Order: sequence, then C-alpha cells, then structure tokens
Amino acid sequence: MTAVERALLAVVVFAAAASTLMSCADTSARILGRHYSNIWRHQKRQTTGGSGWRDLDYGNLTDAIRDIIVAMAVDCSTLAVHSAFRRHPGRGENGKTKVLRSVFDVGTDGEHTEHRNIRKNSLMSRDVVYVFLWLRSTVSRTFKSDISEAMRVCVITSPRPGFYQIYYSQATANVRHGSELKMVNWWSAVDGLVRFPLLPPPERVYTNFEGRRFVVPVLHKPPWMFVEYLNDSFRVDGGRDDKLINLLADKLNFRFTYVDPPDRTQGSGLDRGSSMQGVLGLIGQREADWFVGDLSITYERNLVVDFSFLTLVDNEAFLTHAPGRLNEAFSLIRPFHWSVWPLLLITVVFAGPILYILIDSTDGHPQGKSLLYWKCVWWSVTVFLQQAAIIPSDNNKIRFVAGLLMLTATYVIGDMYSASLTSILARPPKEPPINTLDELSKAMRDSGLQLLVEVQSASQAMLENGTGVYEELSMLVSHQQEYLIGSTEKGMQLVRDNKNYAVIGGRETFYYDIKRFGAQHFHLSEKLNTRYSAIAFQRACPYRDNFNDVLMRLFEGGILSKITEEEYQKLNDKLMGSEKYDATSVVVEPVLEGSEPRQDDDDKQLTIAMSMKTLQGAFYVLAIGSMLAGLLLLIEIRSYGKLKNDEHIKNERLIAPFVYKRKLPRKFQSGLYNIVE
Repeated sequence: MTAVERALLAVVVFAAAASTLMSCADTSARILGRHYSNIWRHQKRQTTGGSGWRDLDYGNLTDAIRDIIVAMAVDCSTLAVHSAFRRHPGRGENGKTKVLRSVFDVGTDGEHTEHRNIRKNSLMSRDVVYVFLWLRSTVSRTFKSDISEAMRVCVITSPRPGFYQIYYSQATANVRHGSELKMVNWWSAVDGLVRFPLLPPPERVYTNFEGRRFVVPVLHKPPWMFVEYLNDSFRVDGGRDDKLINLLADKLNFRFTYVDPPDRTQGSGLDRGSSMQGVLGLIGQREADWFVGDLSITYERNLVVDFSFLTLVDNEAFLTHAPGRLNEAFSLIRPFHWSVWPLLLITVVFAGPILYILIDSTDGHPQGKSLLYWKCVWWSVTVFLQQAAIIPSDNNKIRFVAGLLMLTATYVIGDMYSASLTSILARPPKEPPINTLDELSKAMRDSGLQLLVEVQSASQAMLENGTGVYEELSMLVSHQQEYLIGSTEKGMQLVRDNKNYAVIGGRETFYYDIKRFGAQHFHLSEKLNTRYSAIAFQRACPYRDNFNDVLMRLFEGGILSKITEEEYQKLNDKLMGSEKYDATSVVVEPVLEGSEPRQDDDDKQLTIAMSMKTLQGAFYVLAIGSMLAGLLLLIEIRSYGKLKNDEHIKNERLIAPFVYKRKLPRKFQSGLYNIVE
C-alpha cells in the first residue's frame, strides 16, 4: 500500500466508526461522503496516470467499509485502524492517538511494520481488533508469518471491483506456525455482508483444537505434579494437575508436550528492572503456551500472564517442628503458675512466726521464747507437707486459727497441687505451638528461629511486599544467612531434622507432604489468608474462555475435588502398604495444626505408662534434699565436736588446781572429770 492509500483508509474507516457510534445510517453516509470527498480532492491533484485510486469504485468501498465497521463493533470494544496522526499530530493529541501512532510506525527501510509494533509494544488484547486493507496486492508472506495468534488481525482485500474479502487471524484452532489468515466473510455490492457477526467468536472456533499440540512447562511439586528428574531428561509420574491436563485434552481435543523450565521455578516478578523469571517468564515471552500448577494469582504475575478460572482454593500457612515435651525434671513446680509460687512460699515462711506472735500475745511463753518459736515454725512446715502435728497451744482461739490454716494447706493448696501433679505426670505437657504470625515473629526474635520460603513463589512475593507483621518478618529474614530454598520439600526436610527452622507456603502442599514425611515431626499453623491458583496463559490468549468453560464444569461437578482426594488416597495406600484403599481400615496419624487440642491425641497419651523419665523430678528433689541433709549433718557434727572440745578445755581449767596441787591419783582424776562434765 502506498502512503496515499493509507491516508485515504484512515479517513474512511474513522468516519465509519463515528457513524457506528451515532447509530444513524443517513448521518453516517453524509459524514463518510464529506470526509471521502475532502480526501479525494486532496489526493486527486497528486495522482497522475492510470495508476493509484482513480479506477476504484468509491461508492462500493465506502459502503463496504461502513457495513464492516458496523458489524465489527458488535464483536469488539475497541477498533484500531491506520491513521495519519504521525504526520499531522495536531494540538489535541490524546492517549488513544499516541497508541495508534506507536502501532502504525513505518520502518527505516520503507516497509510498513504495524503488525511488528503491535507485538513489540504489547498492544495485543482480546478486545482490540486491528484492521488492514490490501486493495492492489495480495497479503505478503512476511506479514502472515509475523502475525501472532494473540493478535486479532482483520485483513480486507478486493480481488475484483464491488467484492471484498475479509480474512481473520483467529479463525482456526489448529495453528501450525504463528497464526493463519483464513477467509471468514465477504461483502458484495449486491448482497452486502454474507455472515453476521462479521468475525467468528472464539468460543466457537476453539471448541475443538483438532489435535493441536501445546508446550506445557512442568515442575515437581506433590501432590500437584510428580516429576522424576533423570540425568538429561525427566519423567512425569502423575499428579493431580496431570490428571486435570488430560481431562482438558480429552474435552478440547488437543495434545501436549511437557518441557523442563531452565531454573525450575514459578516466577514472581520480584526482580526489579528485569523480566519475569521461571515458568511465567517462558509464557510471557510466548515460548510456552500455558502452565498448570500450584500457581497463586498475584498482582505482579497478572501483569505478565492471563489467569483462567480458579483450579485451587488454598490458604497461606507456615510449618514448624512439632512441639516437644517439656522437661519432666520441672514437673513438680508446673502444677502452679510461676506467679503463685512466690505467694505460696511467703505463706509457708510467715505462717510459723505469725502463729508464734498470736500464742505469745495470748498465753505468754512459759516454755521459753526460743523453744516456742521453733515449735510454731516446725508445726507450720509439717502442716503444709500434710503431716501430723500437735498444735503448740491449748487456747481455743489459737486452735481455731490453726484449724483454718490446716484446712487451707490441706484441702485447698495440697489437694489442688496433688491433682494437677497427677494430671501432669499422666499426660506430660508439650511446648506451646507457634500458630500466628505474631508468635512466629516473637520466636524469630527471642529463640533464633529461621524462616524459609521457596524462591520465586507467591509466598516470597507476599513476604517482601507485605506490610505490618509481614514487613517485620521480611526484616528479620533479611538478617539470616539464607532464607530462600529451591523447593518446599527441601524446607520440610530441614524443619523435620532441626527445630530451629520454619517454612511458609501453601497449606494444601504442606498437608500432603506432612503425611509423606511423618505427621509426628511437624506442626501446621492456623490459616493466614486465602489464595487462589489458576492456569497461566499468554497475554490476550484467544482460547482462555474455552478452558474456563471446562474448568467451571469440572468445579461444579466436583471433579476437581475428586481428583485431589485421589492423590491423598494413593498416599494412604502407599503408607499402609495395601493394594486397595479401604477408608475404614486405613488409620493415618493426624496432622498437628492450630491451637485447639485434639481429643484423640489426649486419649492416646492416656495409654502411656509411667517411666523413670516421667518421675525424674521427684528423684531430683530427693537427691537435692539428701545432699542438703548430709551437708547440714556435717555442719552439725563439726559444730558439736568443736563445742564439746571447748567445754572439755574449760573443765580442765576448773579442776586443774585440785589435780596438780594435791596430786590425786589418776583414777580419782578421771572420776573428777566425769563429775565436772
């Protein structure tokens, strides 16, 4: 097409679009005629000889363009055509004008590269149709090869006067290379347009792909996809998403080829200043067709690919090591809270002195102050130890106070302590689990817990882009030596072997892998938030709605839930070593999750027999008491021996004058010492 033809086409098509919006045939004809006449008078002076536009049937061209635009306006919301705005921008240039100018640029070599600019500037959309007019030549092979399937391109040709053919790039589902232009409609001066609507809808075109082969990336992530990586190849061993792809292939009649992405990651779009990485990078660059997996919908991903109807409703959660049992050595002090023990010790210490003061003020101290004081102290200690003791007073008032103290010590403090201690020894308590993000943040600050997250995942995007507690967690993980892991499985293995690790990700994936690695090793947190997974398609993918229709039918029919449950059933069969699944006979250890206690877990703990480890606290107390008693005995023996020696020396000084002056026999001297002592 020459520049003259392009300018004429711009005015004619824009006039036709304006006439469609006005919804008046007569007004449209007048607008078309006025714009066409102005352009024709301007171009007539520049056209010489028998070539150019002189021999065109202008009336039929105007009518054909008008009918085509009117019929096309029903099928799309935006119509992009060639314009002359690049040469005559004017003053009121708006956003749409700039878009059109970026589309319809002319190459430096004089070749028109509108279709290439559409792809280069990412202007492909399901709601935009780009119209090209070839009147004096056939569509070039280069133009056909450069058209992508996602570009809605309509080409109008005129093989003979009064007859126009309409070719469309999305008229066939089985596309071999790039896209194929196929004639879908035509216009004649006698009959007008033959078919309505002008272009075939994609819901009808892509109902049957006729064995078309798609390129689908695959990642190993049980239970969604099981992939076995070999030396230089890989093998898909099933999975929930593998079943889903086969269901879609049977319904839509297509074939697929699995490919191994270079870095084996999903892609999150967190790399500033660079393109999307991972599987989504392949789809964004149109090197792969679509991807099915545990792919959560995020804002960054939605800028690169188009998502289908949801295939999975999942929840964000984090996984920690299973809470271990508390040290049984401190079982004797656990019946009461730490705030109770100081008050209890104060009561035991001051009960004896208070009783002494009451007796001293009431009965006096006929037995001596020191003896009465220690009797009161010893009586209070024996009462709190629930031993028999005699009240050191016969006064009724003193007996009444002592009786109240005995009731308090025996039936309130003592019985409550005994009942709590029996329960603790029968069912040893466990460490408090980490269930919320606030508790996770506190454990990371105080206990040195390290949080792990899968690289290029939705969890990483939420962790690095979130606010509030997520922002605090992001700051904490930034101080770790390493927090990005290649897969969730690797993180779960670290959590299983080391209680100082935690991993965040999808709850359904965790739930399945917990059963694989052993439920006794893990604790699953509460649900943090809901996230949705879907199939990722190329931008402006024309057959997305056909996939959505099948997915909605599978969702409403419960097929998606059924194929997910089948993967859990297979896992149960594998764990039990049985060939057939029997829901009544398979018993799998439940997964620890949340903060609510489970009755079945409590009942299981009741069957645990007492052991020396459980009773070690009592033996520690016995050992400590024995050592203290032995130490006191040594101190008492040493003190008594020293006191005895001092008294012996004193007695020698008293009888020495009688012994040495009178020179008594030795047998009388020993008798005298005994008498003095």
